Amino acid sequence: MSNSVKVLAVFLVLAAALAMVGITPASARGAAANIMNSPGYQRALEESRKRYRESYSQPHVRSPQVDHRKKRRHHNKRH
Repeated sequence: MSNSVKVLAVFLVLAAALAMVGITPASARGAAANIMNSPGYQRALEESRKRYRESYSQPHVRSPQVDHRKKRRHHNKRH
């Protein structure tokens, strides 16, 4: 192999190694770590939790059962 091919191979191996060092669990998720720490996300999360708690503190009222089946009409046979 020529020297330029060896240098290129070494460069590619080093580039791949540096790229792997930069990958952390937080960076693998993208911007998710930053979004979760934002005030808007925290506010929305707290409101959602509040609605959830309120929904279970009130008694659950069932809606009345409605029978949607088609009613059969009995026809009398005429003789």
